[in-house]
Amino acid sequence: MMGTFNSLVFNSGLYMLLLLLCRVCPAAGQNRHLIDSQPNGFSIYRSGKPDRQDFQNWCSIGIREVMVLSGDSSYFESRYAGDCPALKVIYNQKQDARIPLDAGFLKYFDNWVEDARRNGTKILFRCRCGCHRAGRLAAYYQMKYLGYSPEEAIKDLYKYGKHMQHYGFLVDQINALYDYIHKKPCRYLTSALKQSFCVRNISPAASENY
Repeated sequence: MMGTFNSLVFNSGLYMLLLLLCRVCPAAGQNRHLIDSQPNGFSIYRSGKPDRQDFQNWCSIGIREVMVLSGDSSYFESRYAGDCPALKVIYNQKQDARIPLDAGFLKYFDNWVEDARRNGTKILFRCRCGCHRAGRLAAYYQMKYLGYSPEEAIKDLYKYGKHMQHYGFLVDQINALYDYIHKKPCRYLTSALKQSFCVRNISPAASENY
């Protein structure tokens, strides 16, 4: 009798665990969120890597240009390209969350965003989980185009991030991005320990991101 009871308890617990995983994993895998939109049709999203259904969903909501921050479009966007011929990958480089963004990349990103805002294009940028590289770039967009404070942007970084206990350095990078946006000297320039969090002064022509 006790064995039957224990078995029921175990199976019930296993069922609840599987149910929780079924609810959480799909959303966590893609991690797509709308950052901003305008009446002319412009929208900008952040995301993690897509499966085929995710990619089809991108197409159905009208996303037309994608920036891949993890350099792996050949495994995803290229593989599913036949499902949405109108969608183009305009950037496909593997960034490292530990290395701050450079001025050349930010200029490229700003030009892309401003063209999309002007033309009413739906765009998306992603990394693998949509957490760290995508989260950092989302923070940049929010601070530059939506007027977020660093604290507000960092709150969203943690809201949509995973394993953030290992990515505390992104907080300092976001603070440095705020200084860059507002044309202030990087607050960490005088710190031997933290000056590496500042935006790197690399021109588009010299940047490894192009």
